[in-house]
Amino acid sequence: MNVRPDAERMAFREIVMDAACEQRNQIPLLLAVVIVVGLLLAFSFLFLQPGSAAYVIALVDLLLVVGCLVVFGGTYWYCTKRAMEN
Repeated sequence: MNVRPDAERMAFREIVMDAACEQRNQIPLLLAVVIVVGLLLAFSFLFLQPGSAAYVIALVDLLLVVGCLVVFGGTYWYCTKRAMEN
């Protein structure tokens, strides 16, 4: 039974999370920028015609904004939880 690849994967995950959590103070700024972009995008939906090319691009942008909110928000939550446990 080879346990080494699992240990390497866990070590790599820890290295990545350590690097991300070192930047925890920067994440609220990123979240603020993403929220502002999301608000501007929501405002632009008022003027777009459904089915137009611009509307499709705005939907793709919306997916990116929501994805960034989930990733940055989740990372901030995890790093804060991790810092409180240590």
